[in-house]
Amino acid sequence: MCEVIEVQLEWKYSPENYFEEFIPINGKGFDLSISNGIVTAKIEPLFHSENPDIKKNLTNLIENRFLTVQVMSHKDFTLSKPSRSDLRKDGGKNVFAEAEFSCISILSMSADVITQDKDGKIVSSTKHDRLDKQKCFAEKLDKYRDIDSTLGHILKSYQMAVKDPGNELIHLFEILDAFLGRFGKEKDAINQLGTTKSEWDAIARLSNHEPIEEGRHRGQHAGKLRKAEKNELERARKAALNLIEKYLQYLEVEQTISEKNTKGLI
Repeated sequence: MCEVIEVQLEWKYSPENYFEEFIPINGKGFDLSISNGIVTAKIEPLFHSENPDIKKNLTNLIENRFLTVQVMSHKDFTLSKPSRSDLRKDGGKNVFAEAEFSCISILSMSADVITQDKDGKIVSSTKHDRLDKQKCFAEKLDKYRDIDSTLGHILKSYQMAVKDPGNELIHLFEILDAFLGRFGKEKDAINQLGTTKSEWDAIARLSNHEPIEEGRHRGQHAGKLRKAEKNELERARKAALNLIEKYLQYLEVEQTISEKNTKGLI
C-alpha cells in the first residue's frame, strides 16, 4: 500500500457564517482551520497513529469555539461528526466516512460600530473587541472544559436555553443551580464569583417569581401567564454570559493559587 503523507479530518457546520473570520488553530502534529461551513484538520500520520484520542480532542477544541460564539451571541449551530481521508504519496486518497447534521435555529447579531480619530485611524471597533473576547473565552474553555464538571454543566444548560426557547428560563436557572452545587449558598456563590445580587436575580427572579411561560413555576400562575418580553430575556442572557465569564476568571485564579502552592510560594 502506498505511503500516507497526511491524514485529514473534516467537519461541516451550519450556518456557514457562524464565525465572522477565518479561525486557525495550530498545534503539535496538526493544523486546523475553521471557515465557511467547513473545519479541516491536517494531521501528521505518525502523530495520528500515536494519539488514538486525536479525533475526540480536536472535536473538543472545535466545539469550544462554537460554544464561545453561542454563549456570546445566543445563536445555535450544527457540527457534524468528522469524516476522514488519507492523502497518499502517489497523489491518491483513501476516504473513510461521511458526516451527518442535526437541526438548528438562528438569532441575528447587531451591527458593529467603528470609531476613528481625526486622521481616519481606527481607535476602536466593536467587531475587533468582540473577536478578541471570543478568542480569550475559547482559550479558557480549552483549559478547563474537560477538567471542570461545573463548567461542562453550565455550558450544556446554556446550549439547551438556545435550543429549547420554550423553556429558556428553566435552562438558564440551571446555571445558577450548578453554581449553588459548586459553592453552596447563594451568598457564597455571589461572593466567589465576584458578581452582584442584582445580576444573579436577573435570572432567578424572572425564572421563579414572574408569571412567565418560559419560567419554572407555571402552575402557580395558571391563567395569568405571559410570554417573557424581549428585554427581559436579553437581560437574563447577558447575566448568564457574565456569570460564565466570571466563573472562568475564578478558575484562572484558583489555578494560579494551586500552582503557587505547588511551588511553595504561598
